[in-house]
Amino acid sequence: MNIKDLSIEELDVLIREKGLPKYRTDQLLYWLYKKPVESFDDMTNLPKSLREEFDKNFTLWSIKEIETLISQDKTEKKIFLTKDNDVIESVIIPDKERLTLCISTQIGCRMGCKFCLTGYQGFKRNLSPSEILDQILWAKMQGYPITNIVIMGMGEPLDNYHNVKKALKILFHEKGISFSHRRVTLSTVGIIPEIEDLLKSFPQIVLSLSLNAPDSVKRAKIMPVEKIHPFKSVMNIMRKYQKRRKLFTVEYVMLKDFNDSLEDAVKLIETIRSHKLRCKINLIPFNPWPGSPFERPEEKKILEFQNLLIKNNFSVFIRKSRGSDILAACGQLRWKRLNP
Repeated sequence: MNIKDLSIEELDVLIREKGLPKYRTDQLLYWLYKKPVESFDDMTNLPKSLREEFDKNFTLWSIKEIETLISQDKTEKKIFLTKDNDVIESVIIPDKERLTLCISTQIGCRMGCKFCLTGYQGFKRNLSPSEILDQILWAKMQGYPITNIVIMGMGEPLDNYHNVKKALKILFHEKGISFSHRRVTLSTVGIIPEIEDLLKSFPQIVLSLSLNAPDSVKRAKIMPVEKIHPFKSVMNIMRKYQKRRKLFTVEYVMLKDFNDSLEDAVKLIETIRSHKLRCKINLIPFNPWPGSPFERPEEKKILEFQNLLIKNNFSVFIRKSRGSDILAACGQLRWKRLNP
């Protein structure tokens, strides 16, 4: 197994069971998370016998970088090979004073959202905690000064919640990666009860709800999850916790002639206000992919939609399309590799 699939507490037990002093745990954690190295042999302050034992019983890296693509806008897409010879993607996005890393949590996705290429590919498996963490640690070892992490790549994080939660605990732990809660955003379609546990366990993490429709009827047409976990129930849970948090974000993928009219904007305003949810809104113009049933709305309609929301006192942002020349949108490169 990969050694990073063990929690910090489990690593401490492992060291103690070997009759070693506690400081050996701290030394090991340093090399795993503070200054990640390529091999156990590079952990120079651990006894050689212990390094050899670790090398015999554990793997250190769960993924291997096989390609980096760099866009004209400086966005970078990392392609990693997994142990079972599939590929996962992460994206590094520069923006003024920020350097954001977008990571994946699954190979494929089983949510089946009609506009999503990753969902169109179907579901293969969940990523392990080490595969989630290694996307971050590889960027760290390569010297990228990551300021923000968004869990918005391939997959639905709350559909792999056990592994995502384990990875988050290491990400935030002072002896782990020690990354700020406030600089991590998790995007979800909203799965109950996992979303409530997330809000309880990580009250400072930034949460984005992938809404994508102004009402339940329209949402069910493009997002099967609506029939199982209605967004009204999800919004009620979010409202319970909003006093303890930064503003939630509502993500709204704009699809031509489906959810981009001013009537849709009015319904969206009514929906959010009826649930008394304080939030920002990210409008995401659809990024077309081969075989998609949807198209990107005209720029004029996107701006009219945004302006109506702004006039109703919402903070509204239009997300820029980054790295389009390197297929940086979720799942695009994996799809190209599977369908050359």
